[in-house]
Amino acid sequence: MTYNDAAKKLAAKVIGTVESGLDYEAINYGDPITVGIAQWFGVRAAAVLNRMKATTHWSGVAPSLDSQLATIPENDVFWNTRELTISEGDTVKPVLLACAAIQVDQLITDLDVYKAVAIAQGMDPDTNTESLIFFFTMYHQSPSSALDVLAVATPTGTLTNFYDAVLADPVLGAYEPRYTSARDLILAGDISGIGDPDTTPANPVVGVGNGGANFTGNITYIERVGSTLHIHYQDGQIQQAYTDGRGRFMPRAGVTTAPGTTPTIPTTPPPAGTGTWTHPLPGSVMTSGYGPRAFDGLASFHYGIDFATPGGGQAGTVVAPADMVVTRAGELNASTGWCVKAHTTDGLFTFAFYHMQYASLNVVPGQVVPKGYPIGYEGATGNVTGRHLHFEIYSGNIDNPWPPPYGDPMDPGPVLNGHGVFF
Repeated sequence: MTYNDAAKKLAAKVIGTVESGLDYEAINYGDPITVGIAQWFGVRAAAVLNRMKATTHWSGVAPSLDSQLATIPENDVFWNTRELTISEGDTVKPVLLACAAIQVDQLITDLDVYKAVAIAQGMDPDTNTESLIFFFTMYHQSPSSALDVLAVATPTGTLTNFYDAVLADPVLGAYEPRYTSARDLILAGDISGIGDPDTTPANPVVGVGNGGANFTGNITYIERVGSTLHIHYQDGQIQQAYTDGRGRFMPRAGVTTAPGTTPTIPTTPPPAGTGTWTHPLPGSVMTSGYGPRAFDGLASFHYGIDFATPGGGQAGTVVAPADMVVTRAGELNASTGWCVKAHTTDGLFTFAFYHMQYASLNVVPGQVVPKGYPIGYEGATGNVTGRHLHFEIYSGNIDNPWPPPYGDPMDPGPVLNGHGVFF
């Protein structure tokens, strides 16, 4: 098998099957806005619905949703907490079904970004296509966990290697039926039941596979421009992608340049800012300091500082205290919950942010973010008694920092104070 149009359809069918059972009308009311065959979430769902809003099929949709789509940008983090009511969902389902071709087209377009990530990790789409499609399925669910599995299975691993590695993964291994189904669908190679994308979509955009220019050749490099990824191809074209709030980068309107353009390839991340740091949870108060404490009636040592936003309102936004490179992002384990780990761009300090809100992460491993960049929301995931941020600091550049006996965290207080952050 090579990575051709049939393979793309097979990948779309696998993701669509494990996400929704190939149900184009699927809506998940248990999470913020999650719709369609691929169960697009949050800002990504808003973007897909906006494509449908530009068609003649968009009629009868609840005014409460229609007006917000018209006035709130689709990449606004508002959509990551906006939940659909059942009555709103009932008005959206006919549109989702009528726009099935747009859904398939969008899913196949999404695969271009997943493919770029896989290539950057060393996978060859044409010699290891089955494993690539399996990686797509994992990455669509949890990017950080997919990269963990890839590291175990290796970029040249077989489908069996990937399947065994995913079952052993502490996060994705809990979804054995999902990945057994994905493996069996890939081995069967049956692409029936997945339609062809509409060749004339209502809102064509250049260069993202839905009627615009086709990307040819291999990827030259990937750069970060603000909060957007620019994927540069050898023929001079650029694929843009933005984060969907779940740690994934999704396509947006592409920008094409004349073939033969010679880009300037960035070789190093941007330098760390020279100014003071900023508070990791602006507007919060410290609820537990670094050092010995009693927890659940037992003596323990607290290896970080807890911050929490006062009151019972919306969860506070966690931001990068300094310019930093993300090394891990996702649901780590039952103790830490959803977390982000990163080191400063100068390599002097490493940060760990624990207990963040479910699926609120706005960054992915390898991403370079500036001081003050929103990385997600404080939450109550993992072993907690209430919503807050647990924040740790380590000396040096550590990919996956842990408290003793595996690591040596510092008291974050003096470090933050020394960089102009007081609380």
